[in-house]
Amino acid sequence: MSTIRSAGRHLGAASLAGIIAGVLVGGLLGRVVMRVAGATSRPELAGSLTSNGNRLGEITFAGTLALILFVGVIAGIGGGVLFASAEPWLRSRRRKGLIFGAALLVALGFSVLDPTNIDFERFGITPLNLVLFAALFIAFGVAIAWLFDRIRTAIDGPGPVAMALTIICWLSALAALAVAVLSVVSVGGLGEPLPALLFAVVALVPPVVLWRHLPRRIAYAAFALPVVVGGLRTFDGLRQLLD
Repeated sequence: MSTIRSAGRHLGAASLAGIIAGVLVGGLLGRVVMRVAGATSRPELAGSLTSNGNRLGEITFAGTLALILFVGVIAGIGGGVLFASAEPWLRSRRRKGLIFGAALLVALGFSVLDPTNIDFERFGITPLNLVLFAALFIAFGVAIAWLFDRIRTAIDGPGPVAMALTIICWLSALAALAVAVLSVVSVGGLGEPLPALLFAVVALVPPVVLWRHLPRRIAYAAFALPVVVGGLRTFDGLRQLLD
């Protein structure tokens, strides 16, 4: 039971850190990056529709809220699950957030730096767009690592604040489990299976290795798989966008 409680607190702290980092980086900072792309676009493109149906240069409350909820929160929860899996292996690293963010960029960058998305070349300056969107992955990694350490310290302390934060962490853990299950179930579905498959491998294999005391090289292979497979797609997408 103590193992389950410890795992739940660990997942909950990572998930809560992921939600906060997702809202701040994927939601609010992501909105700033989009605004920069709009501001550096050619004047005659003002008011043009983007690939997701928004008007260039137009910032609405509904659009910002949707970005926070569907990008910030959902992606943040997913990132929290991945960080919960990776954190025990990065704990001794001084710059674990930077390492985690860089790994996310290489492994999953293709999901954002997509050469089929004409907005990258149509609006703003393509190299600048790529740098700014890539920087979001790094910023998320740094933010989630910093927040996780502070949340774990807070919930380990005494008092009502620690108790309330612990409850929030457990709710975040439940949300993370739901996202993880949906990700695994979606493998082989109608959509793109690769991101879900990579997510499932990293989210499930390393914790099982620690739990069952299996050879550590199995976990290292699980971490390497998305970096290699996803990295090939990410770098190929960057090549196409920069051609």
